[in-house]
Amino acid sequence: MIIRELELRNFRSHGHSVVRFPEGRTLLEGDIGSGKSSVLMGVEFALFGLGSESGNAVLKLGADEGEVRMVFDVDGSEYEVKRRLQRKAGRVQQIDGELRTPAETLNLSPSELKEKVLEVLEFNEAPDPKAQSWIYRYAVYTPQEEMKSILVLAPDQRLQILRRAFRVEDYKTATSNAEEAARAIRLEATKLEGMSVGVGDLRAQTERLLQEEERHRGELAGFEAEEVKGEEQALALKAELAEAQKRELDLQSTKTERDYYERLGSDASKDAAELAGEIKDVRGRLKKTEAAVDEASSRKAPTTIPLAELKRRERSLDARVKKLEGLKGATDAKLSEYRSMTEEGVCPVCERPVEAHDFDEKRSRKEAEREHINEELAGAESELEELRGKVEEMMEFQEARKELAAGRSEASRLKDELDRKEVAMRKLEKRVAFAKDSLKQIGVQTKVLEEVVQQKRVTEKKLDQTEVTLRRVREGLVKAKERLEGVQKRQTEIAIQIVAKEDASNRGRKLKEREIWLSDYFVPTVRTIEKSVLATINQEFDSMFKRWFAMLVADPEKEVSVDEDFTPAVMQGGYEQDVKYLSGGERTSVALAYRLALNLLAQRVSVGMKSNLLILDEPTDGFSREQLGSVREVLDEVACPQVIIVSHDKELESFADQIFRVVKSGDESSIAAP
Repeated sequence: MIIRELELRNFRSHGHSVVRFPEGRTLLEGDIGSGKSSVLMGVEFALFGLGSESGNAVLKLGADEGEVRMVFDVDGSEYEVKRRLQRKAGRVQQIDGELRTPAETLNLSPSELKEKVLEVLEFNEAPDPKAQSWIYRYAVYTPQEEMKSILVLAPDQRLQILRRAFRVEDYKTATSNAEEAARAIRLEATKLEGMSVGVGDLRAQTERLLQEEERHRGELAGFEAEEVKGEEQALALKAELAEAQKRELDLQSTKTERDYYERLGSDASKDAAELAGEIKDVRGRLKKTEAAVDEASSRKAPTTIPLAELKRRERSLDARVKKLEGLKGATDAKLSEYRSMTEEGVCPVCERPVEAHDFDEKRSRKEAEREHINEELAGAESELEELRGKVEEMMEFQEARKELAAGRSEASRLKDELDRKEVAMRKLEKRVAFAKDSLKQIGVQTKVLEEVVQQKRVTEKKLDQTEVTLRRVREGLVKAKERLEGVQKRQTEIAIQIVAKEDASNRGRKLKEREIWLSDYFVPTVRTIEKSVLATINQEFDSMFKRWFAMLVADPEKEVSVDEDFTPAVMQGGYEQDVKYLSGGERTSVALAYRLALNLLAQRVSVGMKSNLLILDEPTDGFSREQLGSVREVLDEVACPQVIIVSHDKELESFADQIFRVVKSGDESSIAAP
């Protein structure tokens, strides 16, 4: 991992600080309490969260929220992580953060973010949000206050920490898991051995059940044969009964047909009787009509003059009579006027006196004229009366001719009606005869069908008896099947038990073999490997520890070593010297040499640790000027691509590639770029 950039916002004493880390050796320089270590805490917080640290301890006083953002590379890929702090109800807690990968940007909870970062760094440890990363603490960065603490730990506590750092703890875990597995396998094998007892008894039961099964099969075969025989007999009786039922239906149909023909014959006879009366009536009316037609046919016309000519003549004579009557009236009026003038002697027009003799001649002529008109009127009236009589006779003759045509038409209609009724009568007579013949045939069929229906009752009784017998056989068959199935079920259960017991026996034997392999071979082998690996690490650790110490302390009388528990020992003049009695610089040298050996070996043996980053927090506390020069040689030999050193010692500036100065003004820290 290479750190590229770190941004702190309201983190401890930093209000807002941004550091862009190059590769090589970087020195974070500043006075004690200026905020240098806060930068390293920010790196650890960005990666793993608060761990066991309190949120109130890292959020800047007076701030309600804070954030740490860091950009870093892993195996050539760039990542950016952001963690946020928030003060709520007087309590500071982490809230959701963010991880940008080459593929995506993820918004994650604090625990999810730690789990994802551990995956990126390939640190094989549990993502407990309340725990620090022990791989990071031993292989990358150890805070100043923890640098010397490992030297004074109890041997068993130190060894336990180093076993985890060197991943040797995995061997112990494997051994414990194998022993636990062996115990579990041993218990399971014992249990399986108990389960395999009684196989012989089960096999004997199987033999007895096979004999019982054979007996039940014979019994079942007998019931099945009886069932087949009964079913065949029932099937034949059902067929016979079905035929009888069909004949019964035919009988019902025949009776219905008989009723139909009886009604048909009765209705036809009744219709024939009614039709005979109608034929008689039609014949009587036809006879009368024909007589009337004969009488009308013999009547002659009263005149040869057409009726229209007679009527024209009648109208002409009538007009002449009316004209003569008018002339007669005018003549009578004139004569009356002459009489009045003669009697009164005065002219009614001019009122002049007149003489009677003056009108005698006029009166004579008018009387002669009236006589002539009366004669003509009498002749015309006589002729008109005679003509009217002829017109009336002629009209009566024509009416008679019309009645003759109607009579002839009625006679023709009556003949047709008589023919139709006689044809209908013949049909009815045939229908009556057909109905009688049909009833005769139906009577014969009815007798035969009634005999068949009588046989149906006998068939039904036989079928009932057969079905009772068949039910009894089937009940026996069901019970026989149940007995056979019970035997077969018991056989299956015993077979399953035998298979289970044999399987348990086989599994128990195999588990026993595995338990022996784990207890007698695997566990001893892992313990041997563990001791060998730990001894190899111890030997290499001791070599590095001695080398780094010799480079830092130029005193041939003093040398260091570690025992099998990695407890450091300082020898001077052949005598062991307690670490707590060393000078400050010597104690720091022992701690730094121990720390570097631990760092390099942890990186080498940790599969998930591919770090090329080393962080040193105040590594030269108590060093002399000569020892400071030795630090350069040690770092050159370590050859780590990126080294970040936090120190207030300006002497380290000479072998730093770049320097960041951390200053504090009031209660706020800031970082000055190189």
